[in-house]
Amino acid sequence: MPAQPHKDEEAALSASDIVLVVFDGVEAIDVAGPASVFTKAEQMRPGNYRLHIASPPGGTVATNGGLSFAGTRSLRQLPDAIDTLIVAGGDEPGVRAAIVEQRISDWLAEIAPRVRRIASVCSGAFALATAGLLDGREATTHWRACDQLQALRPQVRVRRERIYVHDGPVWTSAGVTTGIELALALVEDDLGHAVAMEIARTLALPLLRGAGESQLSPTLQAQSAASHRLRELLAWIGTHPQEALSVEALAARVQMSPRHFARAFVAETGCTPARFVEQTRVAAAAQLLRRTRWPQERIASRSGFRSVDALQRAFARQHGLTPQAWRDREGRPADVQRP
Repeated sequence: MPAQPHKDEEAALSASDIVLVVFDGVEAIDVAGPASVFTKAEQMRPGNYRLHIASPPGGTVATNGGLSFAGTRSLRQLPDAIDTLIVAGGDEPGVRAAIVEQRISDWLAEIAPRVRRIASVCSGAFALATAGLLDGREATTHWRACDQLQALRPQVRVRRERIYVHDGPVWTSAGVTTGIELALALVEDDLGHAVAMEIARTLALPLLRGAGESQLSPTLQAQSAASHRLRELLAWIGTHPQEALSVEALAARVQMSPRHFARAFVAETGCTPARFVEQTRVAAAAQLLRRTRWPQERIASRSGFRSVDALQRAFARQHGLTPQAWRDREGRPADVQRP
């Protein structure tokens, strides 16, 4: 009678092969971010993932930041049964060389029918587009390159404002750090919301953005020309939407008179305190609508609105949708229990 495989061997056999494709000129964060997410997921739920870093020729790959990835596998050495294939992004010469000289898109077109899902981070979308894998699909890339992607491949429905886009077996994400959120979404798709949230906490993410949020963070835009004192206040507002956020309360926090504070806030951020607070609270509510099954009364309270009516009016001003319509469009998590 043949020997039964050890439990660890069974786990190794059942693990899904995750491949991150890199090339000279790749953006290091595009690789390290998703790799860290899948590594944390495997630590929390052993036996689910087996990670590979691969490049067209194999060996050492130089990133655009002076770091190197050593010992990458060549594309031809990868397992036959790849579960998830993620193409990282990088600087334009590096991406172009990978497509034109190393023919990475030809390889993608060949292997795609045998892969459960294919994804890209940032400008990695250009490799997928050149392979024809985005034709007829919604997709995104870094906001600076969206017009270029649309011009290159008119058959693609480019979504300029999305953090990531999921269309059938193809996932694409925006610039750089959104690769972390893409990877968390893939893990959530596999292992559930609770695991993805635990990884987000382990990575000390300030929040887990949904796919439908803008690539350009309102808080970051507001901080760009703000003084150090207001930059810290803007960050604090973003993590404390339930607090009293009147002009008087915010002015007291930065030790300014309400009148001087209101003038300085508009001058440095380009919007009024009330408008910024509303944007922050709507963003917090959107997170809860997507990530929980909570009723709108609880969501309104948790995101700082005094009533469901106030939440609905603010949502309509910013999104042109009711909270329920936004939730229906973005989808509800299947594994989050109603409190």
